[in-house]
Amino acid sequence: MTLALRRAPARRRAPEVVVCAAAGFTTLLDSSVLNIGLPALRSALDAEGAEVQWIFAAYSLTFGLALVPAGRLGDVYGRRRLLLAGMLLFATMGVCSAVAPGPWTVIVARFGQGLGAGMISAQVLGIIAERFTGSDRAKALAAYSTAGGLAGLCGPLTGGVILSIAPDAVGWRLLLLLNVPFAVLTLLLTVRYLEPDHRESGTRTGIDIGGLFLLAVITALLMFPVVADVPPQVVGSSIVGAGLAIAGFFWWEKRFATRFGNPVLIPALTRSGGYLLGTLVAMFWFGAVVSLNAVVGLYLIEGLGYPALYAAVVMSAGSLAMAVASSGGWRIVARVGRGAVAVAVLVELAVIGGYIGAAQLAAPIAVFVALAVVSGLTGGMVDAPNRVLTLESSPPGGHGVAAGFLQLSQRLSATVTIAAVSGLYLSALSTDPADFAGAATAGLIVCGVMIALSLVLAVADGRRRAASSS
Repeated sequence: MTLALRRAPARRRAPEVVVCAAAGFTTLLDSSVLNIGLPALRSALDAEGAEVQWIFAAYSLTFGLALVPAGRLGDVYGRRRLLLAGMLLFATMGVCSAVAPGPWTVIVARFGQGLGAGMISAQVLGIIAERFTGSDRAKALAAYSTAGGLAGLCGPLTGGVILSIAPDAVGWRLLLLLNVPFAVLTLLLTVRYLEPDHRESGTRTGIDIGGLFLLAVITALLMFPVVADVPPQVVGSSIVGAGLAIAGFFWWEKRFATRFGNPVLIPALTRSGGYLLGTLVAMFWFGAVVSLNAVVGLYLIEGLGYPALYAAVVMSAGSLAMAVASSGGWRIVARVGRGAVAVAVLVELAVIGGYIGAAQLAAPIAVFVALAVVSGLTGGMVDAPNRVLTLESSPPGGHGVAAGFLQLSQRLSATVTIAAVSGLYLSALSTDPADFAGAATAGLIVCGVMIALSLVLAVADGRRRAASSS
């Protein structure tokens, strides 16, 4: 059924922006603290290498699996109830992971928490795309991105403080509990301030269960060999299986659209050049930036010998800059258009060149902080503005699934790119264990290629927009 929300004054919409920003902060805070607490968790629970890997992988896998199905269910049944269910699941699984007696209990809880986070994230962007238009939508997305930047700033620093003052056996548990109070607060804010979804009568439609199932299979087959350490033959089988599932998915979607109406892959979405190009811009940019931060952190700690807190300061400086830029970047894009995003992506490409030079010269920490700040500023000019430009091209009644596909592309890109970049980094060190600069450069070059692809796509979308407006 198509959701039609009654319009309300901007003043009444402000609390809904707060709800969306709080939800984004809560889920992103979880990701930013886990890296800090993992060594203590591993030691306290005597976790083996494979168990540690699954603690990381479980969250990413179910997060990606949930995005599009949750977005489509929100389109049909209402986003408020899906958001409430996702937040309740997220908070409950957070408590379960914090009190876990062993590593596999943590892994199971992380599976559930990732599922809840995917449900939340799909609804938040769907709510913003559906309930806001024009500059109000840009402001709401900017607030969401600002909250993400603040989570990236607060998470590592708060985690470092907690681990420094709490006993080893308790510190990691407190870190896993850190997002629970925010989840409960967001749950209460949602109940109080998020307006219920209003449906038009007589617009019922069926859910494309087959399409959702096939999409979940495709996502799992693509992500599993990347997030889990599996033999090469399993990787090959997974890729072949994903190819067959993709073929089956498109066949099913065409059949479902002919017989029943609204498939998961809405035809209007696949015909929207603005949506497709914007999604590809986000996909290449997001994977590159996430991998860039991972490589820089490894090089600072292993290559230059800085304490982990120093690396956290560098990453936090970038997160703070991104939060600042996100709060006002939409104003520039509103005036300039897609060209502003393209320029920001070009600056990010220059930042990667700066990181390569800094690694080769073993530059002081201040250089890396400065580069992280510039990278954060460009991120604020790309992330929220690109989402505005992309989601404005999504069709009515399909904002949730559009937001789900957008985020799924980013999640897959980040997962695959981090695996590739870290693999290159470790491979280079296996050849020459002392060449940390060369190892970092190999990973940064991959990030640079992806940023270049994002730039080409942003320029192409700018030209498309200019041609359509002339």
